[in-house]
Amino acid sequence: MCDCCDIGCRLVFLKLVTMEIEVLGQGFEPLSKKSVGNILMDCFTNKEFYSFKAISAFATLSGVQGISKFISEATHLNRNLIVVGVNEKVTSKEALEEILKIENVKSYVFYANNKSIFHPKIYLFEGLRTSVLIIGSSNLTGRGLFINVEASLKVTIDNTIAKDKKVIDQIKEYFKGIFDETDKNLKVISSELIENLVKSGIVPTEAEQRESRVKSKKVSSTETDDFISKIFPKRAIAKIPKEFKSKLIKNDFTEILKSFDKNLSELLWQSGKLTERDLNIPKSKKTNPTGSMYFKKGLNENIDQRHFFRDVIFRDLDWKKDLNPKTSHYERTYSNFRIIIKGVDFGIHELLINHNTKTDTTSYIQKNSMTSLSWGEAKPLIAKEELIGCNASLYSNKEDSNIFILVIE
Repeated sequence: MCDCCDIGCRLVFLKLVTMEIEVLGQGFEPLSKKSVGNILMDCFTNKEFYSFKAISAFATLSGVQGISKFISEATHLNRNLIVVGVNEKVTSKEALEEILKIENVKSYVFYANNKSIFHPKIYLFEGLRTSVLIIGSSNLTGRGLFINVEASLKVTIDNTIAKDKKVIDQIKEYFKGIFDETDKNLKVISSELIENLVKSGIVPTEAEQRESRVKSKKVSSTETDDFISKIFPKRAIAKIPKEFKSKLIKNDFTEILKSFDKNLSELLWQSGKLTERDLNIPKSKKTNPTGSMYFKKGLNENIDQRHFFRDVIFRDLDWKKDLNPKTSHYERTYSNFRIIIKGVDFGIHELLINHNTKTDTTSYIQKNSMTSLSWGEAKPLIAKEELIGCNASLYSNKEDSNIFILVIE
């Protein structure tokens, strides 16, 4: 083969490999640098792009809140489109409401009113010279973008090469009715549409989704859990960036509680982020599984955590000294706690409250908490890794001071 032919072949080869295709995987390791969520965050900061389009089968509040922050900061993006499906009761009311808040974005719901469901996951950033297409299995949800085991392709395209750009042209042609916003099953997201979708039972609230998952999952015995764990060991999961964690404002949080208890009166205490020890699931061999949670200062300022819970919050309970001489410095009492976890009401549980009356201990001198709550019968509900980092809030009941409402969210 002559040199000129060889050079020609090289030029053809270079042209053919200009398009860069990269596999995006997540869920098989604790830190998924190539998760779709991480790639989206990178693309949002690339000022070469002028347009963002997302087509997703499902969306949740966490996923939408995450991209909402980046879209609002990406002032270079001025042609934006979000289309989400509402089949299978996965897309939530809160997600649609959050999409509606995003400025500079055209947003639609797509619903196929038949046995076929809307199921694509496409993310497209377009620039004058370069475009990025992400297509795979990741929905617009916090878990779908970062935690779930997913597989996608990231295609980086040189727009000056017609053959490469044809991939985007094919996507736009096949989903023409979506990209040009003319499909009859597309409806502009509005407050009225959201309300009607909720009323018709097509779109649930996120609290209803959590309750449905709990009801559909049978409570497993310890033996069953141990048996399954031996066959299918738990895998380490990636952390979701703070931008993609659902944030319920206090008013929304209160409304969730009111839906469970009309007698809700007053917020008494908030814990801050719950730890493994709080939830009775310590991993370290040096950590003692106490089966209890200390009532610490948490998010409450200007309180003395050594006395506040015994002498203020639980002062009216029937406290009695422990009869054991070795632990007679402890006062004990029982009270009923209505436990609500992530929007699901798990009913009323009688739990033991302990208070250490000693004032000469190291803990007391260091101003640590002296009052704790024993989880008792509620331990199977509490000892879950998914609750690490959540917040516990304690509410009073204005009609019965012996019933407290404990909410973990």
